[in-house]
Amino acid sequence: KQYLDCVNNVAHLGHCHPQVVQAVAAQLGTLNTNSRYLHPTLVEYTQRLLATMPKALDVLYMVNSGSEANDLALRIARAATGATHVV
Repeated sequence: KQYLDCVNNVAHLGHCHPQVVQAVAAQLGTLNTNSRYLHPTLVEYTQRLLATMPKALDVLYMVNSGSEANDLALRIARAATGATHVV
């Protein structure tokens, strides 16, 4: 498979494309990914996503930003390795 690596969503979504705006608005009205507000669709999405992963990957952490994802990744790495430095 080939992938396009983009810095952020602007590079591959563009600004204010009507179809993108409509799709994002519909999604925002359907699924809330902030875990403080549990929604049945979030549980369904999580189960469907995990079903596509290898069996050993059985935990999914929902985060709301790249910064939060990086912070979580560092915390998990520290807990797993005991290391406190990053290269």
